[in-house]
Amino acid sequence: MAAATLSTALVLPAANAAEANGPVTSSRSFKGVETRSSLMLKEATSVEVNADANYGGIESLNVPKTESKAEKEAKAKAAAEAKAAKEQAEAAKKAAASTSPFASAQAASRSSERTSTSSDNASTTPMQLPSGFVNRALSVIGAGYQPSGYNWTGTVSTSSFTCSGLVDFALGYPSNSNWPEKYYAMVSNKTKDLSKLKSGDLVFFQYAGRSPGHVGIYIGNGTMVDSAPDGGVQVRAVNPDSAIFMGGGSL
Repeated sequence: MAAATLSTALVLPAANAAEANGPVTSSRSFKGVETRSSLMLKEATSVEVNADANYGGIESLNVPKTESKAEKEAKAKAAAEAKAAKEQAEAAKKAAASTSPFASAQAASRSSERTSTSSDNASTTPMQLPSGFVNRALSVIGAGYQPSGYNWTGTVSTSSFTCSGLVDFALGYPSNSNWPEKYYAMVSNKTKDLSKLKSGDLVFFQYAGRSPGHVGIYIGNGTMVDSAPDGGVQVRAVNPDSAIFMGGGSL
């Protein structure tokens, strides 16, 4: 605010006796000064926020998380290691099972496989093996084991076979049509020389006090597909030097 020039009267005390008879008046002139209230220049900076006010929702962006290169490499490495471990475990399991088809077999008798030899239950050996006989047996690898006949549900994981039941199934016979001793009597040209056996021949083994008590389907290269208590239907090695091996032959 501008202030006008003002005159101020100052009353000074008497300087000496001559001046003691009356007051002395003095005038001073001041240049006008432009002033401004500091309150008008102060900027208001405080902001009040009402916690109950509705300012609208906060937009949520669904942005997919991206993996870094290091994370992708670590993930791929973990998957590869898991796959390798699984393959190694399966190989070890197969190697253990191939040592002997009866290494961990239970001593339970398969006498329930013996069925009546009447004409109602007996089956005749076909003059010619059905087409796909071996492949039919191989198609149920992974099925379980049962002590007599077979139970085909249409799904490998829920089906089960005994050794002769697998042969019956592959040949298209009903369950419990044959048993190891009967198949042994059917084959011709029996030999223990694996080089003389061909895919589709039957191979026999002593088992549970029976000779033979087990039958498998030879598939070449010293291997057979069979069903045994230790693992169900699997491909296993045939050891021609084993004391329980009785040889094999063609139907």
